[in-house]
Amino acid sequence: MKVNFRILILLLAISAAGIFAQLKEKDNLLGGSLGFWAKGNVPMFGVNFESNVVQAGIGTVGIGGIFRYYTFTNTYGNGDSRKYSFSSLGAQFNYNFNQIGDGSFVPYFGLVAGYNYVNNTYTDVTRNAVYVTDVSYTSGAWIWGQLGMRYFFSPKVAGTVRLGLGNNDFNTLELGMDFKL
Repeated sequence: MKVNFRILILLLAISAAGIFAQLKEKDNLLGGSLGFWAKGNVPMFGVNFESNVVQAGIGTVGIGGIFRYYTFTNTYGNGDSRKYSFSSLGAQFNYNFNQIGDGSFVPYFGLVAGYNYVNNTYTDVTRNAVYVTDVSYTSGAWIWGQLGMRYFFSPKVAGTVRLGLGNNDFNTLELGMDFKL
């Protein structure tokens, strides 16, 4: 009889953790972010969407999309400059640990794959037609691993912190807000 009682207590504890979790299967999140990249001096603007499609163990599996926009300017010794703008669109796949404590703290990890469109414009202020040829960023596919956490201030609003590491020399720290739809 003791064994059955222990199993019942364990099942109730697991069920209670799922009931009080802030992030559950079929929840959708939409949010914005500001990112900081060591290469530039202005923030990156981002939009994220994630749909938590299935409960899997102690977390949910979420899929969705992201958009990022970023611009910065390199100024050279001769006064000329090159302005870069990045527009990135991608799909994300995350695993959210939604059964920690009361469910307000939700760490996650994931993978993002997408396309990064890079535009650059050279400004020749000296008008001597001597261009610095350092174009090091090009458009193309990218992959990005991410680690992050959400903290739900209320049942519908979470603050987010995300660290993204990827190819194309693009590693960011992002701060933002997610809203549960």
